[in-house]
Amino acid sequence: MIMKAKKLGAMMAGLLLTAGVANAAHIWEDPNGWWNYDQNAPKYTANELSLDLFGSYRNPEGKLTDLFNTSIRHGAWGGGAGLNYFFTQQVGLGADFNMSDKAGDRLVDYAVGNLYVRFPMGNSGFSPYLFGGGGRGFSPVYEWVYGGGVGLEYRFSPVTGIFSDARFLWSDKSTSLDTLTIRAGVRFIF
Repeated sequence: MIMKAKKLGAMMAGLLLTAGVANAAHIWEDPNGWWNYDQNAPKYTANELSLDLFGSYRNPEGKLTDLFNTSIRHGAWGGGAGLNYFFTQQVGLGADFNMSDKAGDRLVDYAVGNLYVRFPMGNSGFSPYLFGGGGRGFSPVYEWVYGGGVGLEYRFSPVTGIFSDARFLWSDKSTSLDTLTIRAGVRFIF
């Protein structure tokens, strides 16, 4: 119980520290910047840096074909953070990490880098996206992971949005270590 409390405390400290970085951005310096913006300004642009803070659910999957045959009771709840940079309005790179309540002795489940391709639907705020990449898994074992997924983002303004996505990660060690991760969170754009 004490280990879980320490892990939860470390996770919250990490998220608060990550969120503190956003304090340095120009939008935070202008108190009206969040609410008083040009309604016709594009919500998705090129050269865009964003910070993701999310909650997650991670479930072990034997194979991609077993996706709907697995009990959700064996999963792990958690969260994480990520940074993304879009070179164009549609294409960008990102990195994120996930922490969960079943990470064992390790604080982080995995850290991955991704290529994102998004499809903004005009200036409606909605943008479906695809992503794929790979990185390092730390829990339950050290391993290389690779995978991809799909998601949907909604932007309230050019600087704030919400998103949800699902990704399947394959393990280089065994199919019994493959996982499905579902994330939902907020996105702050700088």
